[in-house]
Amino acid sequence: MNTTTGTVSRIILGSCNSQHHEHQPLWPVVQSRNPTSFVWAGDAVYADDRKVEKQILDASPEYLKHLLQEQRNEPGYKSLLESGVEIFGTIDDHDYGTNNGDKTFRWRRENAIEFVNFLDLPDTSPMMKRAAAGLGVYGVQVYDFNEPNPRKRLLSDEAAGLDPDVVPDLDPSATQEPLSIGNRLVAVFVLDVRSNRTPWPKTLKEKVMNKNDGCMLGDEQFKWFETAIGRSNATVNIIVTGLQVHAERYYDSAKVENWNGFPKSQHRLYQALLQPNVRAPIVISGDVHHAQLLRKDCRQRGSNTLRPLYEVTTSGMTHSWGSVETSTCGRIRLGRLCNVTYMNHAKRFVLHFAHHIFPWNELIVDDDSNQMQYTLNLNVAELEFDWEDRQVFTRILGHKGQTILEQRWPFRSLTSIEETMVADRDFQSLSHRLQRQATIIDQDDWICVHYTGSPSPVSFAMASIATASLVSILLSAPLLIPILLLWLLLTKRRKRSSSKQKSE
Repeated sequence: MNTTTGTVSRIILGSCNSQHHEHQPLWPVVQSRNPTSFVWAGDAVYADDRKVEKQILDASPEYLKHLLQEQRNEPGYKSLLESGVEIFGTIDDHDYGTNNGDKTFRWRRENAIEFVNFLDLPDTSPMMKRAAAGLGVYGVQVYDFNEPNPRKRLLSDEAAGLDPDVVPDLDPSATQEPLSIGNRLVAVFVLDVRSNRTPWPKTLKEKVMNKNDGCMLGDEQFKWFETAIGRSNATVNIIVTGLQVHAERYYDSAKVENWNGFPKSQHRLYQALLQPNVRAPIVISGDVHHAQLLRKDCRQRGSNTLRPLYEVTTSGMTHSWGSVETSTCGRIRLGRLCNVTYMNHAKRFVLHFAHHIFPWNELIVDDDSNQMQYTLNLNVAELEFDWEDRQVFTRILGHKGQTILEQRWPFRSLTSIEETMVADRDFQSLSHRLQRQATIIDQDDWICVHYTGSPSPVSFAMASIATASLVSILLSAPLLIPILLLWLLLTKRRKRSSSKQKSE
């Protein structure tokens, strides 16, 4: 693998970057890796951070613009910009302007324009035109790593030919030629999970039964993405979304957001990613303040064709569940307990506990070390493409530049697999459930299951009870310890008093 400075093929991605943390330690790490591009996976700033009379204010366009300009002037980020690295990305809720925001947000159009300006894209770009039309922050860039100069690898939208708003009528044969060894194209698609998302269900029945027909992207963005990625002839396709796609963490997606909250949208996304010509798709997500490497195995109905689908979650550039030395919070001024050392350590302990007790069967376990592929530390994700050996090195990098997690994925294994650990009954069970929900549309749809099999509902329930019990103990401990000490002191005094009475 050629790692000579200036000839490496790297893209770095990150999310959850708060202006409330004076030190942003990962920018020197990003720049030292000499990537061709840095891609925001959401929450470049925390704009919903103002509190007036116990009410959290949404971010106006003026306030968001101010924070984004401050971020551009942050010394480490400014140095990265001046180095000529391409900047791309999309939004999540905090740089959208409202926590857990959706399409009902009043400044959805204006704030989208401010974010595209932050990316320094021209007014004539398709992303800016869509943002100005109120459609959201989504788009695609294609890099040609055959170009030796890292600053000339970005193809024009016309040359890439993927964006249907730029090239509406395209001969399919123009982009779907057979893959050759000389193809060193990487396509990066960024999706907006805020501007067009249906509000989360509010009734208990909808939350428990998960029957809501809401849409994550909106039909127009979905059609755009299905067309754009369907045209791709890239060797690797990177799909960036602010929310986790594979994770199924909690019955109420309004509290722990992920794509599983809208199963029809999740299923539709999988069908787009698994189109026949889409090679080596890798999903990138943010939001959750830790990093994870995830995988589902997918089988086409009516056949034995198998494809894997990998997801890299990278979250926490300034704060994470493991950043106990500073704060685990992004919006520090809104949380009274954000700077309490005990609470930071307690939250870290609970997250470690959850990773080991919950049946999160989509979480990758390393074959060699037998270690679950997650970290609670500050992090960014790096994808390094080895064109000679036809593989991608996926790394989670820490704030000191150290490699925390690393996986080697051959290009071929990202597109097809021969066998899976998933049992037939798991594919069939999920297929029947999706049919009952009227989610499946075609007989040849792909069914995607956690790569080590579907989790047991009983195991999930028991893990939830155990975790809730642990949280209760940790929350009550600071109150119980003083009471226990007082009881011990009083007991000791009684014993002394009793001893004196006996001696007299």
